[in-house]
Amino acid sequence: MNNLTKILFVLATGWLTNTIQAQSPQDRIHYTGKELSNPAYHDGQLSPVVGVHNIQLVRANREHPDTSNGNGWTYNHQPMLAYWNGQFYYQYLADPSDEHIPPSQTFLMTSKDGYQWTNPEIVFPPYKVPDGYTKESRPGMQAKDLIAIMHQRVGFYVSKSGKLITMGNYGVALDKKDDPNDGNGIGRVVREIKKDGSFGPIYFIYYNHGFSEKNTDYPYFRKSKDREFVKACQEILDNPLYMMQWVEEADREDPIIPLKKGYKAFNCYTLPDGRMASLWKHALTSISEDGGHTWAEPVLRAKGFVNSNAKIWGQRLSDGTYATVYNPSEFRWPLAISLSKDGLEYTTLNLVHGENPPMRYGGNYKSYGPQYPRGIQEGNGIPADGDLWVSYSVNKEDMWISRIPVPVEINASAHADDDFSKFGSMAELTNWNIYSPAWAPVSLEGKWLILQDKDPFDYAKVERKIPASKELKVSFDLLAGQNDKGILQIDFLDENSIACSRLELTPDGIFRMKGGSRFANMMKYEAGKTYHVEAVLSTADRNIQVYVDGKRVGLRMFYAPVATIERIAFRTGEMRTFPTVDTPADQTYDLPNAGGQEPLAEYRIANVKTSSTDKDASSAFLKYEDFSHYADYFNGMEDENIAQAIPNAKASEWMEENIPLFECPQHNFEEMYYYRWWSLRKHIKETPVGYGMTEFLVQRSYSDKYNLIACAIGHHIYESRWLRDPKYLDQIIHTWYRGNDGGPMKKMDKFSSWNADAVLARYMVDGDKDFMLDMAKDLETEYQRWERTNRLKNGLYWQGDVQDGMEESISGGRKKKYARPTINSYMYGNAKALSLMGILSGDEGMAMKYGMRADTLKSLVENDLWNTRHQFFETVRIDSSANVREAIGYIPWYFNLPDTTKKYEVAWKEIMDEKGFSAPYGLTTAERRHPEFRTRGVGKCEWDGAIWPFASAQTLTAMANFMNNYPQTVLSDSVYFRQMELYVESQYHRGRPYIGEYLDEVTGYWLKGDQERSRYYNHSTFNDLMITGLIGLRPRLDDTIEVNPLIPADKWDWFCLDNVLYHGHNLTILWDKNGDRYHCGKGLRVFVDGKEAGHADTLTRLVCENALKLSLIHI
Repeated sequence: MNNLTKILFVLATGWLTNTIQAQSPQDRIHYTGKELSNPAYHDGQLSPVVGVHNIQLVRANREHPDTSNGNGWTYNHQPMLAYWNGQFYYQYLADPSDEHIPPSQTFLMTSKDGYQWTNPEIVFPPYKVPDGYTKESRPGMQAKDLIAIMHQRVGFYVSKSGKLITMGNYGVALDKKDDPNDGNGIGRVVREIKKDGSFGPIYFIYYNHGFSEKNTDYPYFRKSKDREFVKACQEILDNPLYMMQWVEEADREDPIIPLKKGYKAFNCYTLPDGRMASLWKHALTSISEDGGHTWAEPVLRAKGFVNSNAKIWGQRLSDGTYATVYNPSEFRWPLAISLSKDGLEYTTLNLVHGENPPMRYGGNYKSYGPQYPRGIQEGNGIPADGDLWVSYSVNKEDMWISRIPVPVEINASAHADDDFSKFGSMAELTNWNIYSPAWAPVSLEGKWLILQDKDPFDYAKVERKIPASKELKVSFDLLAGQNDKGILQIDFLDENSIACSRLELTPDGIFRMKGGSRFANMMKYEAGKTYHVEAVLSTADRNIQVYVDGKRVGLRMFYAPVATIERIAFRTGEMRTFPTVDTPADQTYDLPNAGGQEPLAEYRIANVKTSSTDKDASSAFLKYEDFSHYADYFNGMEDENIAQAIPNAKASEWMEENIPLFECPQHNFEEMYYYRWWSLRKHIKETPVGYGMTEFLVQRSYSDKYNLIACAIGHHIYESRWLRDPKYLDQIIHTWYRGNDGGPMKKMDKFSSWNADAVLARYMVDGDKDFMLDMAKDLETEYQRWERTNRLKNGLYWQGDVQDGMEESISGGRKKKYARPTINSYMYGNAKALSLMGILSGDEGMAMKYGMRADTLKSLVENDLWNTRHQFFETVRIDSSANVREAIGYIPWYFNLPDTTKKYEVAWKEIMDEKGFSAPYGLTTAERRHPEFRTRGVGKCEWDGAIWPFASAQTLTAMANFMNNYPQTVLSDSVYFRQMELYVESQYHRGRPYIGEYLDEVTGYWLKGDQERSRYYNHSTFNDLMITGLIGLRPRLDDTIEVNPLIPADKWDWFCLDNVLYHGHNLTILWDKNGDRYHCGKGLRVFVDGKEAGHADTLTRLVCENALKLSLIHI
């Protein structure tokens, strides 16, 4: 290959690569979700987004025309929407009965809140086509007394000067099958909507061929004396995105149209990188890189999108995410929403409008269903609430609007606990889905949510979405305004809209329940009387029990089996099945009495509550079944040779019932999180005096009764305080302190401990003050014992290496009585805890006594253990420092002992120094620069430098305290995250999760990894670090929730910690950088019992003041 050929080859390769990339479906709008709509059901069997409100604005009525229904015109369609000057503007087309059959006009409505609307007002009146007008496509036909057809794909423009311009288009149809959008119309008109609600004059902004100012009724816009109006019109003409929306009505090949193709119903939005993404009917899509002047070709169908010849609306939401709203089928039902974080990849599909009432008035080209959605085009305003508002027609005869709360939530995070008297307006019912036709409205009045109905063809409906539940209890108050007419059906539905059971108030005064094809009467109901209804449903037993005013009135099998129940629906009419997928497309007839009413029926509901006894019912976002595979995998890693209270066969069940749930995008973190719970469970042991917790699974000769060892009690309590069932830790603590003939275990004094501090830390999570105070005397007795046996004359405490659980250290010795940072910090922490217990119990003497002891120890540690030359807390031998930095020098911060002065923060620089404690597999137990580092051999529990999880857990806890509680500038989130990452990476042995005694700091090899005793060594914390450090839930004594994730912003796009039992409430902490993982908005969020308590846009400290108290008040 010669050089020229090579150059051409390279150029061609690059050109082909660029061409392929340009044509890649991944660079266009596409759908990768798994949900699909089933058109055999009007709602497509899609689960709705939370809090959608469907409001009917215009109900067509030919028999009783008035201003509220557009004076009886029954073809109403193609709405447009804007938000300007603090209110909504809603424009739509109308013909007397048929599409494309004149006369034709455009109406305008306004609303300040989106719920209460003005009557339709004509903004563009019917326009007469000049007599004699002809079309080449209709030879031999001429216009005579013909009125134009209105048709426009864009309705509003807000100018740079702030003017609101509305626009329409007059086309011509010479017969009912003629196309008024063939480029042979009259032209496009505009007029100003003024702030006082009045309209300016109508002008033409565009003439089709053959028309000009000379042969039309309205002047050209340039004749206006309002210069700002003329500028606004010119802005429209200069805007290629508006010209793209004129393509159907404009002259064919008109140079003002950027893409001269017959694609219909153009819609576009701005991508994060500034490019424009477009959509047309049939889900066609393209990209523009120059603001809409040119578009990438060929125009492609959006891969994965299901959409036929109907509009699809796309929009960037106020939270920066994206949504498309469209009919995801070959029919114009249902109306659904799909969500995207980047405007290109759409991943969800959920219901917006799933009702398909009968078409009351047949007509030319009228289609069944909610269709032609149109939100607010970029530049035409953002509603004050920041929500997504979408206009559309139903059956091309009734006009509707939907409010979709932003952020768009696709799952309910909390069960219902709804007292309607606390809501000031319908707009505040953001947990309820509302379907409110004009003649079957939904309203609020005091404590009641009211459903009225006088519509023979439609009904009122409200729906409460809840966390999917297998065992469900529902209660509500119910009042019927009558018992001789009307119907109320109450359905319990799964995620696919399958109702498993139905309750019904009949028109003849019977309260009954459905079972199979038959109903069972439960009781008669009285008009005007309030009943308290309770329903208990079990998907396992497939039955429902109903109680009214405390008395059971019915038990019935489900008429359809479901796996879970996620919705309760109240509806003033029977379910509809017409039209079906086999119904002919064109309805040419009107329904009998199409404009008539029925006698008004009214139903009231109040105090709606739901709850579940599912094992994971306390989780707001995560479900254990999605993580149960971890337990299965861990069980398969071993032949279980030692089983204690909870064998492997019960591990998964125990985890489901007890642990907080966690997920993140980094697999090893997630896997290790569940592994450490799985392995902790192995150490729960049944003893004759209650549960205990072991350190080794194998029997040790130096252990206490029941193979218990006191060394890591503090770690055990800190880690186990997050278990949901308190019995385990209650009994474990009692076994240690009262399990030896009522007294403490015999060998508790063989190891230093921070047990009083740990019991207080447990109370800061579970809020069980009675248990803690009941233990206070035992803990005080233990403290006093240490005072008797280990206090030096100078007030400090001594301890030997072995008794600290840290044999063979550089600073000490197995029998040396040195003042170490360990026991002195422990005693400080214990004293602080006992002082606080005194305060909480009202014992001022105890509080003062141990407060003074803590203050004394603080001064001694700061003055005597701080080596000013090394700038580190170090062991003091008899009268001088050991002159070695060891990891135990960080333990004072475990208890927040050091002052906040910058004098001490320099010690933390050693964490990042490879000559200090930084090693490839974590933090060493001694500084690596010391000449005695790793000189004591291997295999005898050396603490002269190798990595011990016991110490790593203490240091990382201390580090999190330092980063949270001190005004420091030494450490960043990146440092903490990396050390946690190394801690995770170190806990693997031969490619599988493993926790042992200690490991080589360079190779990561577990130094006793092949010894049976070392397997599952329970001598450290990990998940407490995940919860309080990495995720950053900082336990407190008060009702405020504080969260401060120590995760760099560029590491994880999302995480969720769920099912956390904290002070008697269920907490969820989640981070969703793009808002597309959990669909409750971008940023960091905290939920209490499923209800949002606070949020921040970034990974930062988030303090939710009195969130627990407020939640308690709400409950």
